[in-house]
Amino acid sequence: MRKFIKVKALLLVGLLALACLMVLPSLSKIAKFDLPPWITETFTREFKLGLDLQGGLHLEYSVAVDEALENKVDRVGAELEAAFREKKNVNVTAERKGVDTLYLTFEKPEDVATATEDVMAIAAGILERIEDEDGKPGAAEGVIRMKMTEETATADRKAIVGQALDTVRRRVDAMGVAEPNIYPKNRQVVIELPGLADTGTELRAAMDDTAAKITALLQKQGVSQVQTLPVDGDPGAMTFTLPGKDAMAEFETLFAGQLLDDKTVIDPQIGLQVVLSADSRGDAASVVTSLSEDARDQVLEQSSDFRRLLKVIERAAVLQMHLVDDETPFGETGVPYLRALYENGFVEQGMGVAVNLMDNYGRPDKGGVTVTEPYAFYAQERETLERFFASLPPEWRLPSSHKVAYGREPFKTHRNEEPEFVWRTHIIKARADITGDRIVNATVTFDGQTQVPQVSVKFDRIGANAFGEMSGQNVGRKMAIVMDDNVVSDPIFNEAIMGGNVVITLGNSPGESVREQANDLAKVLKSGSLPARLNKEFEIRVGADLGKESVTAGFRAFLVGLALVIVFMAIYYRRSGLIAVFALVMNMVLVMAALAVFQATLTLPGIAGIVLTIGMAVDANVIIFERIREYRREGYTARAAIEAGYDRAFTTIVDSQLTTAIAGLVLWQYGSGPIRGFAITLLIGIATSIFTAVWAARVFFDWQANRKGFDKVSI
Repeated sequence: MRKFIKVKALLLVGLLALACLMVLPSLSKIAKFDLPPWITETFTREFKLGLDLQGGLHLEYSVAVDEALENKVDRVGAELEAAFREKKNVNVTAERKGVDTLYLTFEKPEDVATATEDVMAIAAGILERIEDEDGKPGAAEGVIRMKMTEETATADRKAIVGQALDTVRRRVDAMGVAEPNIYPKNRQVVIELPGLADTGTELRAAMDDTAAKITALLQKQGVSQVQTLPVDGDPGAMTFTLPGKDAMAEFETLFAGQLLDDKTVIDPQIGLQVVLSADSRGDAASVVTSLSEDARDQVLEQSSDFRRLLKVIERAAVLQMHLVDDETPFGETGVPYLRALYENGFVEQGMGVAVNLMDNYGRPDKGGVTVTEPYAFYAQERETLERFFASLPPEWRLPSSHKVAYGREPFKTHRNEEPEFVWRTHIIKARADITGDRIVNATVTFDGQTQVPQVSVKFDRIGANAFGEMSGQNVGRKMAIVMDDNVVSDPIFNEAIMGGNVVITLGNSPGESVREQANDLAKVLKSGSLPARLNKEFEIRVGADLGKESVTAGFRAFLVGLALVIVFMAIYYRRSGLIAVFALVMNMVLVMAALAVFQATLTLPGIAGIVLTIGMAVDANVIIFERIREYRREGYTARAAIEAGYDRAFTTIVDSQLTTAIAGLVLWQYGSGPIRGFAITLLIGIATSIFTAVWAARVFFDWQANRKGFDKVSI
């Protein structure tokens, strides 16, 4: 082992210098110091600070996988309908039952015989035919029942979560958020956006505005002098001092009737809720006002960047195109559904629902239909309409083949005033004829006449053919373009539209420009539709101040632990202890360099893993040193004791580190978030500890042993 000592020493120095250069870009960003350009241009990989170290936003969404399975069954049903019509000249109605079951209903029972392999192959590997059962419709009634296979359902659920993960990652990247951390957790998608939620600025601005309103009210009440002072550590709090007065009594008088038992002020004059508390110094002239938890959430929700990012993440962007049905009579009434509800007295005054008779539409000049006297229901809030339809008797609800959709549109409620946006109803076919998974591109364009931004969508070949067939068979009828469960447009088919190019027009929403809406819509469509809706399960914001405290505390723990180890090793093992200290420092540098190479995220548990690595690295050196001591006591020469000590200790070190590595692998495989961060640093630390203790430190011992006259080791 004493061969090529100089070469090994040069390699060791080179490796240490390279590791230091790899760590410097990450440290410069954290400590905010500049580096020469050649370093930052050459070493571009950096480790990232986790949410708990620099503050940010942590979101957890569950993926509604059943929705995606339903869409898949619906698509298979639509394709089977088209295949029977084209290949067998047979009309079939496909209707989904539940999540994963499809009923094919033929016009004539004898037509079931046309369900041959060349047609049913469309459903192969997805749905399988169920044998007829007593009490359920079967071939005798002209019905074929099909159900999704267990293998397909399991594989699809896994793929759906993976697709949702990729889609969310592309959307966050498109918004330009730096260094996001997005990973799966069972059937959930976890999103960590470090540095995004620097909430102090928003809360301070909101508190300053609220304090100004309170000050004006106090002065109006007759308080001549009002002093305000921010509260350290809480940007959402302010101390009010009223010299020479009982501050709490003044506030209770000011907010009489708007003050709850817990001292929460709900006065609309100041907008946000604040909580009153006595000054911690016991000064009767001072009162601390702080924004309530609800008020803080309200402030952060109204932060434009934050709100817009959440909208982009959560948008299912499931573009669906349904036929509008303003013609089919409902049940035995002889008139369409909405008109039947109105004429039978279900809409009453005071319900918040308005009924409007719309203009006729159609294209008889193009050989299409004409829809006469269509009805629509309007309301200020969508929930009003939803409650109305949910309260109807079962016999007055739409059959499963149809459903009520809702969209926003401008409506002029008063003459000579600007129209306001209200919600209206659309009666549509329940199954979508075209879905967004056929989209190949989406771009923002401008209307040639009005120059208003719009979104141009292009479908793939299958989608283009389906759209051409849908439009050609329904000239004169309306099509509802549904995005995220909202009808964004309901154009009339003037003729068959071939080529698969569709334009989506957008209306203004409060607080958003049409250009902003178009840009965001194009991003989510281009990045891909979510396979299923995301349901927010958990959200937490970590302030930057807390992250800074975590960094300081973690760094302090690291320095204290390292200092204690250095002192112990230097005193107990003398010169050999100093060699171990060098190996330990090198170990830390290599760990940080490895984190940078893998672009890992360093979290507070990760720092704990690094601190633990210090102990494990020293443990390996202690085992080696104690073996060398034993062999020296047994009469071995210094050279022989060093070689025997390293050779015999190697197996023990590997065995002890291997058991820890197994535990780390389990944590990495089955843990999430902070647990994985701890496991990653632990595994990297194990590898570098073995390297520095067994190879790097031995270079120094071999260097000494290679000298003439060496017969004593300081240990």
